[in-house]
Amino acid sequence: MNRVASAVLVSAPSPRICHPRSWLVYLLAGGLLVVVASFSLGLSPVTDVLAWALVQGATTVAVAIAIRRHGLTRSWPWRLIGGAVAVSGLAVTLAWGIGWIGLGIGFFLDLYNVSIVVAYGLSLSALIMLNMRAPGARSTALLDAGIITVGVAMPMWSLFIDPALDHSAHTGVDLAFHLIIPVLDLFTVGLAMRLALDNGRAPWLVLLGASFLALFFADGAYLLDVAAGRPYDSLSMAGWLGWSVLVGSAVLHPSAAGAARLRAPVVSSRARVTVFLALALLSPLISGLGQMLAGPAGAGNLHDGMVIIAFTVLLAVLLILRLAIVARLAEEHAADLGAALYRQEILRRSLSHNALHDPLTGLANRTLLGEALQHSITVGAATPGACPPALLLLDLDGFKDVNDTFGHPIGDALITQAATRLQAVIGDGRLLARLGGDEFAVILPGAGADEALALARRILSVMQAPYRVDGLQLHVTTSIGVLAGLAVATPSQALRDADLALYAAKNAGKNQITLFTQELRQARLQRVQLTDGLRQALAGGELTLEYQPVVDLASGDIHKVEALLRWRPPGERPVPPDVFIPIAEETGLIVAIGRWALEQAVADARRWHTRYGVTVTVNVSGRQLREENFSDLVLDILARHGLPARALILEITESMLLATTPAETIRIIACLTRLREHGVRIALDDFGTGYSSLSYLRTLPVDILKIDKSFVPASGHTDHQQMLAFVKAIVELSASLGLSTVAEGVETREQAVLLQQLGCPMAQGYLFSPPATAHQIDGLLHTAPWRQAA
Repeated sequence: MNRVASAVLVSAPSPRICHPRSWLVYLLAGGLLVVVASFSLGLSPVTDVLAWALVQGATTVAVAIAIRRHGLTRSWPWRLIGGAVAVSGLAVTLAWGIGWIGLGIGFFLDLYNVSIVVAYGLSLSALIMLNMRAPGARSTALLDAGIITVGVAMPMWSLFIDPALDHSAHTGVDLAFHLIIPVLDLFTVGLAMRLALDNGRAPWLVLLGASFLALFFADGAYLLDVAAGRPYDSLSMAGWLGWSVLVGSAVLHPSAAGAARLRAPVVSSRARVTVFLALALLSPLISGLGQMLAGPAGAGNLHDGMVIIAFTVLLAVLLILRLAIVARLAEEHAADLGAALYRQEILRRSLSHNALHDPLTGLANRTLLGEALQHSITVGAATPGACPPALLLLDLDGFKDVNDTFGHPIGDALITQAATRLQAVIGDGRLLARLGGDEFAVILPGAGADEALALARRILSVMQAPYRVDGLQLHVTTSIGVLAGLAVATPSQALRDADLALYAAKNAGKNQITLFTQELRQARLQRVQLTDGLRQALAGGELTLEYQPVVDLASGDIHKVEALLRWRPPGERPVPPDVFIPIAEETGLIVAIGRWALEQAVADARRWHTRYGVTVTVNVSGRQLREENFSDLVLDILARHGLPARALILEITESMLLATTPAETIRIIACLTRLREHGVRIALDDFGTGYSSLSYLRTLPVDILKIDKSFVPASGHTDHQQMLAFVKAIVELSASLGLSTVAEGVETREQAVLLQQLGCPMAQGYLFSPPATAHQIDGLLHTAPWRQAA
């Protein structure tokens, strides 16, 4: 036993060198010593005292080491358990062993009894504190332990304690002392059992509960021995020593490392209810049987019956209090559940509302619009003679510029104000929805085309008024597509047709209203087919370049050729450029197509420039110029084909610049300026057809002005003199700015003569040559009178 204690002491400083089986070694060694001490009881007082001293001393050391090892030194319950073991060890060794057994002084026996009560009290306090570790567990812990104590004590009183006391000569304080100890043991067992049940029967708690159960049996046996006038026997000795061994094993067990992290107590469980019901039923029943076996009724039995009644009443009171706690907790849980269900319902409604409404404006969203459309379509179809629902689809013209210029908060405020205006115009009974961005929709159930168009005109008028947002005055207009008077089968079809009308309204110049017709659907279908075909045209070799010469009016020499894109689908008629090029720009295909056209034009121009000094003009779109690497692309193509930069002219249009934002215009000018610095020349096409020509001439890096064919004078034209004046003004303006001028669309010799007289140096048109293939241009340059020396 001393070796075991020494081993424990050596391993105490570091948990890493403590063997995980030390608890088992301690349990087996201590158990062997308990058996030996129990069987050798009475042989010699010295051996009894030594057995007590060894077990108690080893347990005191084991508890101290384990508390340190598991980090429980600051835990008051474990301090009390350690104090209980230490007080018990000192009381047995000093007060009982030396003072009473060795010296025979009665004072030490009284001191021993008081010390044992103190040790029991410390243990009981420790277990109560462990059970009270969480709110709500204090009263339930004490009640559970009290129910177990009373439930077990009642039959024990009837079967064992009361009969023994009837024949005992002990009375008064001595009897009360010996009665109190087992009751405390039983209450402590109840607390330990509750802890074990709440924590999944953790091994250290099972061992701790077993230790107090052994103590209960030892004290109970000792009570019977005292009542019978016998000295304590080996059973009591084994129980007392077993308590020490089991406590030491419990604290040494590795599972005790989780003692500081006990689970939250279980207030009620099926197993606990079953135990309490069994105690409530069996305890009085067994006690009653015990009284019946005790003999006929008499004064003593009447007194004993009163004790059983008192036990029963106490058990009933404890059970009622326990049930009251369960009921109160059930009410609290029910209230919490009700509150949770209410919050869940509020959340469900909120989520449902959010799922069907726009978060910014509070209007219906696309989902709710689809449901309302489907309902209107169904009702209209089921009502004879009723008009199908009308649908207005609208968006704000210029909203993107507001967002890009002033930021999204201003844009959101503008959308909110627009929604308020729309709601005021539309009124109640009609659904207004925001589909996203600046797009709105209105459903007019059973409305005809006249009613829908009238509402659209009111909306157009109201939305034109200026918007005041954060000190800014913003102006936006509205384009509206109207679907009315036509039956549709599904909401998606209605939205598709209204969107086609909206698209047509925006293409018509914005701030317009367009009523959907079947022709719009057919045009969109053709547009989709053209888009699909255009995607395959480049890879399929369906795109080609033709070149139209630019002629010097004085000499008749070809100075330039303009590359013109052509699309000839196999087996079909050629698609006009004014049809497929806008589609390419909208879809972004113009970037790849423009790259191919530039590559091909530069490759063809290489031989024309080398042999004849002819330059090439290539049209570029705003979409191409907005590409970040466009200038690098142009310079790379020129370098790969060996064409000097001065032999390339990039042609842009006024309309392209008008369609861009100020920021994009700045980027385009920077790109053109860089190319011009490398020698590439810039031509401004369709000059005079825009709104800011003079301002562009001041800011754009332009070298050539191309006079639109609408200004080229023709004989018999009503505005002949006015057109002459325009051309003369453009030519003189160009000359004063040091720019070259090219007239487009020259078809007659008379036009050529007039242009030459007005000072225009160059022209192009069918008078000189229609657009021709590269091979035809080769022949044209080689044949007199076009042939020129390089």
